Amino acid sequence: MNALSDIKSKIEKNKEEKRERLLASATALFAEKNFNNTSISDIVNKARVAKGTFYLYFKDKYDIRNQIVQEISTDLFDDAMKELKKHPEITHFDDSMIFIINHVIDALVANPTYLTLMNKDLSLGVYSQELTKILEETDHLSLYELFKEGVERENLNIKNIDITFFTIVELVGSTCFSCIVNKVPCPIEDYKPFLFDLIRTLLHAA
Repeated sequence: MNALSDIKSKIEKNKEEKRERLLASATALFAEKNFNNTSISDIVNKARVAKGTFYLYFKDKYDIRNQIVQEISTDLFDDAMKELKKHPEITHFDDSMIFIINHVIDALVANPTYLTLMNKDLSLGVYSQELTKILEETDHLSLYELFKEGVERENLNIKNIDITFFTIVELVGSTCFSCIVNKVPCPIEDYKPFLFDLIRTLLHAA
């Protein structure tokens, strides 16, 4: 029985290693050549796996790209949430949300390749159908829970919590891409005060 378990464990480990190699290869190629100029053949050749192996884990090139973006955006929000826990002096809901968003923005500034890969799709880390299944089984939805609990605790007059949350995440993603990548309408540091004021306005709109 132990021998059989060991064999199954090695098979699962090998499968996960292949998937991770494919993800790493795709990430590197998308950053180097951009998404449109990268083929599935490029990805499998760099990962040193058979082309058929790719389709065991991903439907197509768009699927692997979406999974990369999901992991990046989820990690960004998770890291921001962990950092927030180190600051018990931040007690107001508004300040907590701004802290998290600012932390995510700073991480994107430090890693511009992320934005090249993600384009403006920061919300994929929160709203993709595939990721939702994962979120139901883990604590990755803590940002949404923080948002919902904060709205309810402070009795904010938000008619639709889900839509407001989605709007804020989308707003951050699109403005980060424009300001960091294209410097339009201005560098992100100059834009932050306007972005944060707008988020506070969304939270307190009557």
